[in-house]
Amino acid sequence: MISYTYSPSEEIARWATEVYIKKNPKLGWWVAFTNPTAGPWKKVVAPGEGGTSVEIYRFIREEERPDLILVNDDFKVILIVEAKDCVGKLIASDQMTKSIRVIREMAEILSQSRNPHWQTRKNYKVLPSFLWMCGNGNDIQKECSLVRKEFLARWDGPKRDVVNIVVSKDKSENLINTFVYKGGVFQNLDFQLS
Repeated sequence: MISYTYSPSEEIARWATEVYIKKNPKLGWWVAFTNPTAGPWKKVVAPGEGGTSVEIYRFIREEERPDLILVNDDFKVILIVEAKDCVGKLIASDQMTKSIRVIREMAEILSQSRNPHWQTRKNYKVLPSFLWMCGNGNDIQKECSLVRKEFLARWDGPKRDVVNIVVSKDKSENLINTFVYKGGVFQNLDFQLS
Protein backbone atom coordinates (compact mmCIF):
# COMPACT_ATOMS: atom_id res chain seq x y z
CA MET A 1 0.00 0.00 0.00
CA ILE A 2 1.22 3.49 -0.83
CA SER A 3 1.19 6.01 1.99
CA TYR A 4 0.47 9.63 1.09
CA THR A 5 1.42 12.75 2.97
CA TYR A 6 -0.61 15.89 2.33
CA SER A 7 -1.73 19.10 3.91
CA PRO A 8 -5.43 19.73 4.42
CA SER A 9 -6.73 21.78 1.52
CA GLU A 10 -9.89 22.93 -0.18
CA GLU A 11 -8.93 20.79 -3.18
CA ILE A 12 -8.65 17.60 -1.09
CA ALA A 13 -11.97 18.31 0.66
CA ARG A 14 -13.70 18.87 -2.69
CA TRP A 15 -12.07 15.79 -4.18
CA ALA A 16 -13.05 13.59 -1.19
CA THR A 17 -16.65 14.77 -1.51
CA GLU A 18 -16.77 14.08 -5.25
CA VAL A 19 -15.35 10.60 -4.68
CA TYR A 20 -18.00 10.00 -1.99
CA ILE A 21 -20.78 11.08 -4.39
CA LYS A 22 -19.47 8.91 -7.24
CA LYS A 23 -18.98 5.86 -4.98
CA ASN A 24 -22.56 6.09 -3.66
CA PRO A 25 -24.80 6.34 -6.76
CA LYS A 26 -27.70 4.70 -4.89
CA LEU A 27 -28.08 7.95 -2.93
CA GLY A 28 -29.10 9.73 -6.15
CA TRP A 29 -26.60 12.61 -6.02
CA TRP A 30 -24.57 13.72 -9.04
CA VAL A 31 -22.00 16.43 -9.68
CA ALA A 32 -23.32 19.17 -11.97
CA PHE A 33 -20.22 21.31 -11.56
CA THR A 34 -16.79 21.11 -9.99
CA ASN A 35 -14.19 23.84 -9.78
CA PRO A 36 -10.84 22.03 -9.46
CA THR A 37 -7.57 23.89 -9.46
CA ALA A 38 -7.06 22.60 -13.00
CA GLY A 39 -9.80 20.94 -14.99
CA PRO A 40 -13.34 21.26 -16.36
CA TRP A 41 -14.17 24.49 -14.53
CA LYS A 42 -15.99 26.13 -17.43
CA LYS A 43 -19.39 24.50 -17.51
CA VAL A 44 -22.38 23.27 -15.52
CA VAL A 45 -23.82 20.02 -16.90
CA ALA A 46 -26.93 17.89 -16.59
CA PRO A 47 -27.56 14.31 -17.71
CA GLY A 48 -28.70 14.05 -21.33
CA GLU A 49 -30.01 11.19 -23.39
CA GLY A 50 -27.99 8.00 -23.40
CA GLY A 51 -25.94 8.93 -20.33
CA THR A 52 -24.20 11.87 -21.98
CA SER A 53 -23.53 15.15 -20.19
CA VAL A 54 -25.19 18.24 -21.64
CA GLU A 55 -23.83 21.72 -20.98
CA ILE A 56 -26.45 23.97 -19.41
CA TYR A 57 -24.28 26.94 -18.50
CA ARG A 58 -20.75 28.17 -19.35
CA PHE A 59 -18.84 30.51 -17.04
CA ILE A 60 -16.93 33.39 -18.53
CA ARG A 61 -13.24 33.44 -17.66
CA GLU A 62 -13.28 35.88 -14.72
CA GLU A 63 -16.78 35.04 -13.43
CA GLU A 64 -17.08 33.99 -9.80
CA ARG A 65 -18.22 30.40 -9.49
CA PRO A 66 -18.97 27.96 -6.69
CA ASP A 67 -16.64 25.10 -5.86
CA LEU A 68 -19.19 22.36 -6.37
CA ILE A 69 -22.83 21.92 -7.40
CA LEU A 70 -24.52 18.70 -6.28
CA VAL A 71 -27.97 17.67 -7.49
CA ASN A 72 -30.41 15.03 -6.28
CA ASP A 73 -33.38 14.45 -8.60
CA ASP A 74 -35.12 12.19 -6.06
CA PHE A 75 -35.05 14.81 -3.29
CA LYS A 76 -35.43 17.69 -5.80
CA VAL A 77 -32.54 19.49 -4.14
CA ILE A 78 -29.49 21.38 -5.37
CA LEU A 79 -26.53 22.08 -3.10
CA ILE A 80 -24.40 25.05 -4.16
CA VAL A 81 -21.15 24.46 -2.33
CA GLU A 82 -18.49 26.96 -1.31
CA ALA A 83 -15.27 25.41 0.01
CA LYS A 84 -12.15 26.41 1.92
CA ASP A 85 -9.43 24.32 3.49
CA CYS A 86 -10.42 25.23 7.06
CA VAL A 87 -13.32 26.77 8.91
CA GLY A 88 -11.39 29.93 9.82
CA LYS A 89 -10.97 30.91 6.18
CA LEU A 90 -14.59 30.08 5.42
CA ILE A 91 -16.08 32.26 8.16
CA ALA A 92 -13.91 35.31 7.51
CA SER A 93 -16.41 38.11 6.87
CA ASP A 94 -15.14 38.96 3.38
CA GLN A 95 -15.15 35.27 2.38
CA MET A 96 -18.65 34.61 3.74
CA THR A 97 -19.94 37.70 1.93
CA LYS A 98 -18.37 36.43 -1.32
CA SER A 99 -19.73 32.92 -0.73
CA ILE A 100 -23.27 34.21 -0.25
CA ARG A 101 -22.98 36.32 -3.40
CA VAL A 102 -21.75 33.31 -5.43
CA ILE A 103 -24.52 31.06 -4.06
CA ARG A 104 -27.21 33.64 -4.85
CA GLU A 105 -25.92 34.34 -8.35
CA MET A 106 -25.61 30.64 -9.21
CA ALA A 107 -29.10 29.90 -7.85
CA GLU A 108 -30.46 32.68 -10.08
CA ILE A 109 -28.62 31.37 -13.14
CA LEU A 110 -29.94 27.84 -12.57
CA SER A 111 -33.52 29.02 -11.95
CA GLN A 112 -33.50 30.99 -15.22
CA SER A 113 -31.90 28.31 -17.39
CA ARG A 114 -33.75 27.70 -20.64
CA ASN A 115 -31.90 24.47 -21.38
CA PRO A 116 -34.45 21.65 -21.83
CA HIS A 117 -32.27 19.27 -19.80
CA TRP A 118 -32.56 21.59 -16.78
CA GLN A 119 -36.26 22.52 -16.96
CA THR A 120 -37.41 19.94 -14.40
CA ARG A 121 -34.77 21.23 -11.97
CA LYS A 122 -35.58 24.95 -12.16
CA ASN A 123 -37.86 24.75 -9.14
CA TYR A 124 -35.75 22.45 -6.99
CA LYS A 125 -34.92 23.60 -3.50
CA VAL A 126 -31.50 25.27 -3.51
CA LEU A 127 -29.54 24.96 -0.29
CA PRO A 128 -26.36 26.85 0.51
CA SER A 129 -23.61 24.44 1.43
CA PHE A 130 -20.15 24.84 2.88
CA LEU A 131 -17.26 22.39 2.67
CA TRP A 132 -13.99 22.28 4.61
CA MET A 133 -11.52 19.97 6.31
CA CYS A 134 -11.54 19.51 10.07
CA GLY A 135 -8.44 18.30 11.86
CA ASN A 136 -10.36 16.88 14.80
CA GLY A 137 -13.64 15.04 14.23
CA ASN A 138 -14.74 16.06 17.74
CA ASP A 139 -14.84 19.70 16.60
CA ILE A 140 -17.25 19.19 13.69
CA GLN A 141 -20.43 20.40 15.44
CA LYS A 142 -18.66 23.40 16.97
CA GLU A 143 -17.24 24.41 13.59
CA CYS A 144 -20.63 23.92 11.92
CA SER A 145 -22.22 26.24 14.47
CA LEU A 146 -19.63 28.91 13.62
CA VAL A 147 -20.37 28.58 9.89
CA ARG A 148 -24.14 28.71 10.40
CA LYS A 149 -23.83 31.74 12.71
CA GLU A 150 -21.62 33.63 10.23
CA PHE A 151 -23.89 32.69 7.32
CA LEU A 152 -27.04 33.89 9.10
CA ALA A 153 -25.31 37.12 10.17
CA ARG A 154 -24.62 37.99 6.51
CA TRP A 155 -27.66 36.44 4.79
CA ASP A 156 -30.27 39.15 4.22
CA GLY A 157 -33.06 37.02 2.78
CA PRO A 158 -35.56 34.59 4.26
CA LYS A 159 -34.03 32.30 6.89
CA ARG A 160 -32.16 29.44 5.26
CA ASP A 161 -30.61 26.33 6.65
CA VAL A 162 -27.23 25.29 5.35
CA VAL A 163 -25.78 21.87 4.62
CA ASN A 164 -22.26 21.65 5.99
CA ILE A 165 -19.94 19.03 4.54
CA VAL A 166 -16.94 18.41 6.74
CA VAL A 167 -14.07 16.17 5.69
CA SER A 168 -11.94 14.62 8.44
CA LYS A 169 -9.79 11.54 8.98
CA ASP A 170 -10.96 8.38 10.70
CA LYS A 171 -8.72 6.29 13.00
CA SER A 172 -7.16 4.60 9.96
CA GLU A 173 -6.34 7.99 8.41
CA ASN A 174 -9.02 7.55 5.71
CA LEU A 175 -10.88 10.68 4.65
CA ILE A 176 -14.54 10.66 5.62
CA ASN A 177 -17.38 13.06 4.92
CA THR A 178 -19.72 14.20 7.65
CA PHE A 179 -22.90 16.05 6.72
CA VAL A 180 -24.54 18.45 9.17
CA TYR A 181 -28.03 19.82 8.54
CA LYS A 182 -30.45 21.41 11.02
CA GLY A 183 -28.24 20.25 13.90
CA GLY A 184 -28.25 16.61 12.77
CA VAL A 185 -24.95 14.88 12.05
CA PHE A 186 -25.01 12.27 9.29
CA GLN A 187 -22.42 9.95 7.78
CA ASN A 188 -24.36 9.67 4.53
CA LEU A 189 -26.06 12.27 2.38
CA ASP A 190 -29.33 10.33 2.48
CA PHE A 191 -31.38 12.35 4.95
CA GLN A 192 -34.43 14.43 4.08
CA LEU A 193 -33.46 17.97 3.09
CA SER A 194 -36.78 19.70 3.71
